[in-house]
Amino acid sequence: MSDTLFNKLLEPTTIGRMQIKNRVVMPPIGTFYAGEDGSVGQRMLDYYEARAAGGVGLIIVEGSAPGLQCTMPRQASLGDDGFIPGWKRLTDAVHRHGTSVAIQIMHSTWEKRDGGIGQVGPSPVIVPSRFTGISGQPPHELTREEIAERVRWFASAARRAREAGFDGVEIHGAHQYLVASFLSSATNRRDDQYGGSVENKARFAVEVLRAISEEVGPDYPVWVRINACEWGVENGVTIEETGKAVPLFVEAGSQAIHVSAFGAGSYLTAAPIPDRPGLLLPLAERVRSLTDVPVIAVCRLDLELGEGAIRDGRADLVAVGRRLMVDPCLPDKLFEGRPDDVIPCIGCMECIERLLAGQAPDGLVCVVNPAIGMEKEHEMLAAAKPKKVIVVGGGPAGMQAALVAALRGHKVTLFEKRAGLGGQLNEAALPPHKADIIPWVDHMAGQLEKSGVEVKLNTDATVGMLAGIGPDAVVIATGATPVVPAIPGADRSNVYLAQNVLSDRAVAGQNVVVIGGGMVGCETAYYLAEQGKTVTIVEVLKRMAGDMFFMTRRRLLGGLRDRGVTLLNGATCEEIGEGSVSVTTVDGERRTVPADAVVLAVGYRANQGLCRALDGIVAEIHCIGDAGEPRRIMDAVREGYRTGLAL
Repeated sequence: MSDTLFNKLLEPTTIGRMQIKNRVVMPPIGTFYAGEDGSVGQRMLDYYEARAAGGVGLIIVEGSAPGLQCTMPRQASLGDDGFIPGWKRLTDAVHRHGTSVAIQIMHSTWEKRDGGIGQVGPSPVIVPSRFTGISGQPPHELTREEIAERVRWFASAARRAREAGFDGVEIHGAHQYLVASFLSSATNRRDDQYGGSVENKARFAVEVLRAISEEVGPDYPVWVRINACEWGVENGVTIEETGKAVPLFVEAGSQAIHVSAFGAGSYLTAAPIPDRPGLLLPLAERVRSLTDVPVIAVCRLDLELGEGAIRDGRADLVAVGRRLMVDPCLPDKLFEGRPDDVIPCIGCMECIERLLAGQAPDGLVCVVNPAIGMEKEHEMLAAAKPKKVIVVGGGPAGMQAALVAALRGHKVTLFEKRAGLGGQLNEAALPPHKADIIPWVDHMAGQLEKSGVEVKLNTDATVGMLAGIGPDAVVIATGATPVVPAIPGADRSNVYLAQNVLSDRAVAGQNVVVIGGGMVGCETAYYLAEQGKTVTIVEVLKRMAGDMFFMTRRRLLGGLRDRGVTLLNGATCEEIGEGSVSVTTVDGERRTVPADAVVLAVGYRANQGLCRALDGIVAEIHCIGDAGEPRRIMDAVREGYRTGLAL
């Protein structure tokens, strides 16, 4: 084991009486794997056990409702004694691997009220919601009696957690949930003992901590997760207020402080993906200077950065979230000196955005971990009968299919017509904020080599070639080709395809018109605008970048506007002329837009020629990824994985 590179992270530690085998923490991340009633099922159990088996020191299970009245879709619950047996199965599974496990108690602010569902809070202040945007209905202002009732919910939930075998509980006092809403002047406008001063705004959290201590005993580990500050929020929590609140929490029984940030509406103003690793470390360091209890740091931390933070005294434990979603075995791989085997996170944010957009009906997903939430169903078992497998295409679908097939014992050869692997991901990684894709491509290339896949680059596979090899199965992952629209002038020499532009093919002239305002068109426009060009996007739909999720879309469109890109929504390109483009706007106005060059980004068409040609020649054919239907990276990776399992 490598005990030199990560000697600090490998040190055991404690939170109160809780013994933790190392200082790596899996923070609470909502999975929505719970049953409709909030119960724990096998899927949630398997998900957490996989991370425990991977070597993490402490798992903090996702925010779970303290009462049956609290509700979010498929949120896990501690609201009734009937849930205890299910949670006990989960804690037993985690403990089998020597991992400590706590659970976060989280009141989302949503409750069943008056036959429906509504929000509650300290004050009737309308704030942006993570789930519904700007809500038109103010939350119900909790009375003192109702506050006391919710304090009891938290205490009872902690008692159930202890009885279920959890080693401790965390109170969610961050982001924009109920406890946090009391702590922030942006949401707390009260003038009684629960509002005004820092001491008053912290009173609800303090009462929760004290009630839990009375319910489960002062030695049972309990702590709070807080916003050290609320960026971009008018009257939000400041670091100075946190400096006054932390001692109050510790005095009330908080045996650690988990330092986060981002308050009500922060996601509307702060960057959705912090571009600076360790963004919140300075906040953790500030909190650590205020108290002697352990401080948990979080936000874009890898183990190398975490090792330095602990060594330098900026934190006591390091929370690693999305990277553990991507690779449950990340701690063991790094501690054993196998960094090249760690699956990189590509930072796409689809794990969060799909949940918030309601486009993850089965719960948490990961673009590059197709087995997440299906660890048992998608277990990689040895093939009953090894086959000779040919994979054509080295994009995400082809690489994933080849790797899984090889790991299961098949003899795999992969043909790729380009000089390197990755397919269109090589272009997708070029716009701003997308560079994290390349480490994943490099990782997959390395894993293919380790698994024994024979990779033949610069090779255009033909029907005759494949028939001559005589494979048992062929996987076609030949991708898709860009669509060239039937616009007069689309064949001019100054008209480029977006993927060629992103491949660094120089675009002549200053004025550029991009036809197509989906993700590819907008990212290409951003790429060109950063080169100092004057860019106009023409999109036939009324919504620009409508194929993106809201957080990354907001950042991309904001970047386009900041760079002076003209956005023409609901507009139709009529003709590409000499030095200009003729456009009909959403209002029916005919406009001429100067254009030294035109970039086409109107979609892709599946490349199925080889698949059709092999029909009847090879017994087993799988057409996957964009070759089946052009979609997103996640669809390609999932199809590749499942195809590898099916061979």
